[in-house]
Amino acid sequence: MSAAIENLIPHRAPMCWIKTLDECTATTATATACFAEDDFAVADGKVLEPALVECVAQTVAAALGRLAQSGGGQAAPAAPGMLVAASNFKIISRPSAGQVLRIEVRENRRLGPMLLVGGTISCAGRVVALGQLSLYA
Repeated sequence: MSAAIENLIPHRAPMCWIKTLDECTATTATATACFAEDDFAVADGKVLEPALVECVAQTVAAALGRLAQSGGGQAAPAAPGMLVAASNFKIISRPSAGQVLRIEVRENRRLGPMLLVGGTISCAGRVVALGQLSLYA
């Protein structure tokens, strides 16, 4: 499944970093991202660490948007949410600009509007970042 991201999340350029939502279930999602050399989230040819964390959050937002649409909702972005915290987030390596990143997220726990997810980002088959995010969604 490839989705028009702008129909799923409220983010717009230059902060819309995921390019596709490829898979989406009630508890998991997979997306891709690719940063250009001249993107402000790139320094010295490498993607900055906060951008990797944000890619996980945007994947969650896109999945929530897709689930809202499939539940009979309008073709509109998910309700506004926010990233509350990053826990045990490890950046193993900073990928180079131009490389395709695969972002995988899994819901670990939900308590009302609070959501705890685990996320993994890989590049060329190697994990480059992983950790947990708490989101208000």
